[in-house]
Amino acid sequence: MRYTDALGGALIIAWVFTALLLLLAVTAMLAGRGVIGRNPIIGIRIPSLFASDDAWRRGHAAAVRPSWIGFAVALVLALVGIVEPVTYWAVIAVFVGTVIWIFVAANRAAKSG
Repeated sequence: MRYTDALGGALIIAWVFTALLLLLAVTAMLAGRGVIGRNPIIGIRIPSLFASDDAWRRGHAAAVRPSWIGFAVALVLALVGIVEPVTYWAVIAVFVGTVIWIFVAANRAAKSG
């Protein structure tokens, strides 16, 4: 594999993960506002959020801030990656860290009600 092939793959992965964080942020916002109710298809898929409609809403509302922060950081890193490609790999770390942060925040909020 050539160096440019690896960079091309990293570029695609970075932008896909950035887009997934945007999708997660929008979904959390809509579910937190009650636009998206409990369902088996879309939303944060952890058991504590399925306990009740209120737990679903509270958990998603708690996930809004971390998801938007994670998206913003990933977007900046992906944009910097245009000039300095090594930052593409940091997007993956931001994605994983953000997902963990979201799950912890959502779980705590859902159980606190």
